[in-house]
Amino acid sequence: MLKICFVIPRTYYLFNPDTKNHEDKVGGAQKQTYLLSTELAKDPDFDVSFCMADFGQAEFEIRENVKLRNAFSFDDPLIKRTCKLFKTLKNINADTYIFRSPDVGVAVAVFYLKVFLRKKILYMIAGDMETTRARLTRYTGKITSLCMNYVYKKVDILTAQTIHQAQQFSLARKRVPNSVIKNIYPPIDTLVDLSLKKEILWVGRLDKIKNPELFLKLAQKFPYERFVMIAPVVRDAEEFGKKIQQSAKTISNLTLVEYVEPSEMSSFYLKSKMYVLTSDFEGFSNTMAEAMQAQCPVLSYNVNPDNILNDFNSGICAEGDINRFFEAFEYLNSNSDAALNLGINAAHYIRIHHGLKENSTLFKKCLI
Repeated sequence: MLKICFVIPRTYYLFNPDTKNHEDKVGGAQKQTYLLSTELAKDPDFDVSFCMADFGQAEFEIRENVKLRNAFSFDDPLIKRTCKLFKTLKNINADTYIFRSPDVGVAVAVFYLKVFLRKKILYMIAGDMETTRARLTRYTGKITSLCMNYVYKKVDILTAQTIHQAQQFSLARKRVPNSVIKNIYPPIDTLVDLSLKKEILWVGRLDKIKNPELFLKLAQKFPYERFVMIAPVVRDAEEFGKKIQQSAKTISNLTLVEYVEPSEMSSFYLKSKMYVLTSDFEGFSNTMAEAMQAQCPVLSYNVNPDNILNDFNSGICAEGDINRFFEAFEYLNSNSDAALNLGINAAHYIRIHHGLKENSTLFKKCLI
């Protein structure tokens, strides 16, 4: 039996939806590793643990056949938090430890596991900003970027989310990812009612890389349309997030929703006639994919993973051109037949290429 351990500290809410004070904790990394861990835990050949932060839970629980370890509190002083994490990682004694998303803490944990415990590490590239040192420095700072260089060199297994991401990473970082593991999106059960689709939607944590200001400009430019922005402030960009929320509240045709429970998100996608993605970079955007599941045509400012918006006729990408972005919005907003076809194609693409079984099987092969 292979013992594996996911180290994604903010994931506990997905195992226990009754958790309090989790509003900025659930993003793409958490959703994807939750799906992978629970699927692998169904296989008797895998012993699956999950190392996470303290959200008031017990020190040890088993949920969905995954062993959950309460490692540390974000409120702990840094040295205490690090020592508690090291102790938990050692006690779990997994064969392989799994990380995702660039962070100084990830680098410290990887160093400890490689140098002192001699363990195997799998790192999942979380976004296209990781493909070059310059991009990562721009969005996370010099210290994080420098520390992550160690991670990329020393981990045993490296996975990418898209073919393009893998190619860009290998070109700039001189290391070829071992595998491309597409993000997973289980099918939605609710039927799509096109008559309900009246809003233009943006979803994301308020971070500079996501360019939320561009959505505000779009709402101001088209005052007779209904815009909805689901935008929680996150711990790591609190000042920026609060500034964006204050600006959003001054726009009369924009409804700001500061947080939505993940279980309730589908209702917003189902009411949206267009999904707008303003990020500079993503990996494979979870919010975009969730919108595509609900037959929302995608308008993207700069993100087009593996060119799927063009190749599968599922949306429009402005390729970073602000004028093209506004022109594409006007086209989709005034051409309902074109928007409908893009939405149908988008849902078909997700259903065919991002299933749980196929991609979790590829992930298992990386581990064995």
